[in-house]
Amino acid sequence: MASSNNPTQNPSMLHGHAAYVSGAAKEAIGTYMSSDPSWKTSATETKDAAVAEMRAAKAQGEGETGKNETVGKVEERLGGVVGCEGMVGEGKERQ
Repeated sequence: MASSNNPTQNPSMLHGHAAYVSGAAKEAIGTYMSSDPSWKTSATETKDAAVAEMRAAKAQGEGETGKNETVGKVEERLGGVVGCEGMVGEGKERQ
């Protein structure tokens, strides 16, 4: 039975952002705390899937919440912290 939370069937901007942050955390662990290259590989795969999900959600209009200066600033800053250019751009658009 297929899961109703499958990002490819039901893309979500929020889930995509959370997955990207998870990938960034894995990348940091892989870079600074582990010599196992699987951390970096997993991080790259997670971040790539998250970006794809965010793009799919945007294409479906899920991410269109209009102008919201506060949300935009938070999204822009969070994107800068985790290194997600998409989040930075989305945040700027919402302001």
